[in-house]
Amino acid sequence: MVIATRAQEGPSQGRMHLLDRDKIQPALDLALAEGAQYAELRLVCETTNSASLRDGKLHSAIPGQEVGATLRILADGAWGVHSTTDIASIPSQIESTVRLAKAVALRRNRADVGVSLAEVPIIQDELHWNAPKDVREIDLETRLEMMGQVHAEADDDERIISVRCGWSDEHLHHELLTSEGMDRTWSFQRIMTNTMVTARDGDDVVSYRSRTGGEGGLELIEATDLGNMGRTCRESAIRLLSAERAPSGKMTLVADRDLTGVYIHEALGHPCEADLVAAGDSCLEGKLGEKIGSDIVTVIDDPMIRGGYGAYPIDDEGVDTRTKSLIENGVLTDYLNHRETAHKFDLIPNGAARAQDGLHHPLVRMSNTMIMGGNHRDLDELIEDIDHGVFACGSRGGQVDTGRGSFQFAAQEAWLIENGELTNPLKDVSVSGMTLQILKQVDGLTRDAALAAPGFCGKGQTVPVGDGGPLMRIKEALVG
Repeated sequence: MVIATRAQEGPSQGRMHLLDRDKIQPALDLALAEGAQYAELRLVCETTNSASLRDGKLHSAIPGQEVGATLRILADGAWGVHSTTDIASIPSQIESTVRLAKAVALRRNRADVGVSLAEVPIIQDELHWNAPKDVREIDLETRLEMMGQVHAEADDDERIISVRCGWSDEHLHHELLTSEGMDRTWSFQRIMTNTMVTARDGDDVVSYRSRTGGEGGLELIEATDLGNMGRTCRESAIRLLSAERAPSGKMTLVADRDLTGVYIHEALGHPCEADLVAAGDSCLEGKLGEKIGSDIVTVIDDPMIRGGYGAYPIDDEGVDTRTKSLIENGVLTDYLNHRETAHKFDLIPNGAARAQDGLHHPLVRMSNTMIMGGNHRDLDELIEDIDHGVFACGSRGGQVDTGRGSFQFAAQEAWLIENGELTNPLKDVSVSGMTLQILKQVDGLTRDAALAAPGFCGKGQTVPVGDGGPLMRIKEALVG
């Protein structure tokens, strides 16, 4: 057996290892004997729970546990990858995976350089981010009661026609063994609840959504005013029913922290992913060390922000996570990378390798991405000298063309700014532009930078992320 048949105590906390080291390490050594330069096995065990209410009634409640593992072997500068839920079969897949890597290498264009990996510290340890209130101990009644608090306040108007509430929590156990001697085990938890409120007035139908949660346990949801979450969604949905259509054209835009976070994630974070840079699909290619934004723009990506939905202690190549400063006072200072791209660009691996689960290979991904705070006291000070503009709040998502450097995102709601004051509520607000132009147009940031609502990012694989910042003023943006 490759899955351990009895508890194998870890080096520090006596936790159970799921992989049998006595079976896996010789298998990785065999890969080297077959001509590979590097081999690794990464296992992820996910213990999950999801539940949902539709108009106050239980719609679904799904507990689950999945174990998956991915074997990666580097031979002749190319990857061979084998993913499976049949962990016991892994030793028998070594030789075929080496052959696969070599076959891929033979088909590489002569002009292309083979894969090499940057060196990293070889560590044997365990690291467990234990939540004060473990998600595995939450019963269904607690989940339903908390979603019910949201529903009770969200449904309190005859114009509300639908309230949907959702819940998800997960405990993630990771193990990584490599031919270099890396032997790391780590675990952490995430939790989130969300709601979508839909309102109707005649033929007008609008919706508003909200999410709360992060890395941690039940304590995160208990600390949230769930009734207020429901009221806010209801009030926003009702307000949207009578809101005006947004003006269009170039004007000053002020974004709340949700929209600021989406902007910095889409417009800057993705072009900073070094695998996209290496593929020639980033507007930031060749711009390290160049000034690409205004002096007040400083952006970080930080998996170590505990409580952020994109937090994790160790990346999926076994590299310790750390704060990554992507922009400092307008200057591009780093790319997000994994070992392969770190070698290509002669950078230090910075812990940005993430995989969706145990059955996917790691890609370069964001974690918690934020623009840092500035010098403005609050919203009033930020808008006091704006004659005509828009204050946009909440996110309906966004997208980016990383190669061209263009982006587009939509707000959930907004207000017109006239002569330094918020006036009419607006709806159907979208913002678009070019990353390298807009970054230079940022001319105001409040001091209170923080992560906003939890989210997800798709890039062939879906991973949880956090983003946010302060309130942000863009001197000239295309609103439509």
